[in-house]
Amino acid sequence: MQDSAFSGLDEIFASKLAESHEFRSWFLSRTKFARLWPLARLLQAEQQEAQGNDPWWRNWRSESSGRLATKMLFIFEVEQTKLRFALHVESVTRGDELSASDKGSYRTLAQAMMNQECFLNYMDYETVLLAPQSVIIGDARTLNFDRRIPFETVAGFVPQFGQAQRAAA
Repeated sequence: MQDSAFSGLDEIFASKLAESHEFRSWFLSRTKFARLWPLARLLQAEQQEAQGNDPWWRNWRSESSGRLATKMLFIFEVEQTKLRFALHVESVTRGDELSASDKGSYRTLAQAMMNQECFLNYMDYETVLLAPQSVIIGDARTLNFDRRIPFETVAGFVPQFGQAQRAAA
């Protein structure tokens, strides 16, 4: 069970991403889609419609297996070209939460979700891990993600990530 210092970090992150152009551009600039950030629009309304009553960003499931496909999903579109891409984001506070990343399953699931209408037909993706720097450095399973972003850098925009990092230490 997560400590109270960590509860709600995913929701806070998703809200900040939706509300802050500055944070969204900072986050996208740390992915392979960096060159697209000025043109990319977060498809929040479209994701909410697809999710129904669940929060637009949270716990997307594979319709074929019913399994959790990604913890946080952010789909963007470059309107001029209609290119849609997704960022599959996992956040963990401890290495023992990385069991699902064994054998690269996050990438496998992200790829399986591509070009499916229920996942808004995104055409490219990247998997992103948010974790304390100590977890990123100390656990080889973090290499199963395309990008690894330390809580300590997110804390510059979302102070609660700094609080969570201090509580984990």
